[in-house]
Amino acid sequence: MTPSVEPADLGADRTIESLKCRSSRPPDYRLEAELLALLASALADRPECMPQELCDLLVGSDLAHSAGVSVVAEGDGAREFREIALAGTWRRMRGAPSLDTQSCDRAIVQNRPLLLEQPGPYYSEGEDGAWVHQALLIPFHHDAQPVGIVWLLSHDERRAFDNEDLRLMGSLSRFASAAHRLDAISREERQHSFAQAARQSMERQRVLVAELQHRVRNMLSIVRYVFSRTVDTSANIEEASMHFKGRLDALARTQVIVAQSPSGLVDLEVMIRDELLGVGQGDGATLIIDGPPVQIDTVAAENIGLAIHELTMNAIKFGALRVPGATLDIRWSVEMDKRARPILKLSWIETGVPIVPVVGQRDGFGKELIEKALPYRLGAETRLDIHGGGVRCFISTPIETRGTAAAMEAPDA
Repeated sequence: MTPSVEPADLGADRTIESLKCRSSRPPDYRLEAELLALLASALADRPECMPQELCDLLVGSDLAHSAGVSVVAEGDGAREFREIALAGTWRRMRGAPSLDTQSCDRAIVQNRPLLLEQPGPYYSEGEDGAWVHQALLIPFHHDAQPVGIVWLLSHDERRAFDNEDLRLMGSLSRFASAAHRLDAISREERQHSFAQAARQSMERQRVLVAELQHRVRNMLSIVRYVFSRTVDTSANIEEASMHFKGRLDALARTQVIVAQSPSGLVDLEVMIRDELLGVGQGDGATLIIDGPPVQIDTVAAENIGLAIHELTMNAIKFGALRVPGATLDIRWSVEMDKRARPILKLSWIETGVPIVPVVGQRDGFGKELIEKALPYRLGAETRLDIHGGGVRCFISTPIETRGTAAAMEAPDA
């Protein structure tokens, strides 16, 4: 039974000067150039993979039996190290080992390469021991401060590190420094992006909450007005209930259109058609709906939508949508006034109605809405004519975007 995994104790360090006393391989500038080119390519294409690429190249070039990169991770009162790359024999061992913290810490504190030796085997569970004959630890830096270690291991006496290894690693370890700098920059950018996104999200949430509060206040104001005037102008509670439900349904249809629009604006044609389709009326010989694409804000949509609802109910009960052969022509256009403001001009013209209807003759709500509420709320000019043949209604209103502080209180009756 082999021992459980423990960090390798690499013993006391030997001075790097001792390498200069050993016989050394001649400089291999060709190998250095090849490795630098591969590392430069990895740094450009996959900077996050560069530490592992460095370790794989060190092992693949027979410069070490195992290689790794460990970075400083400050702990609670003690310096710790986090292994970010590993290659060679140690990587192939199950329960992969790592250098002991004391050895790495010595290289960081002394801020110079260290040569260390291990006099015995390192065991991994279920496998034979992996001797650590020598270890070469090379600090790499960020802003002139040591931030990590590139380390090379020899697992037998046939591979002894020399001065050429020290020279090569002085060159190659710069790529570990570059990768660390890029990682730090990337983390800072991500943190900045997250902070900026959080601020933008909070601002959007604040605006949305304010808009929601405003819309709720507006809607409650309209509902309060509609309920009050419906009760005041109805003959009995049953009639008031019927009219109030119909008007709430009209408001609800407008809110559905608003909710489905990314811009929060309402398509005028869609709103008119929804109201008429709700009572089974569509385009045909007796119903004409025509006008250019027009987007109106929520305030205008709620009020014009109520007016269309009242005109529709009146036409069903008394006018062109009730009388066979009668026609209803709904048209609109947009013109510019003297101040270059867009003005919506909407007309509702019924013809062929033998008996003259009166808009809202049972309760007076529709007439009051068109003649008083629209001018008060929208700054509209309106005209409601009762002629032989049917109702004629004309609405002219600015449609520029209104501020959130638009007045929504009900007009005096």
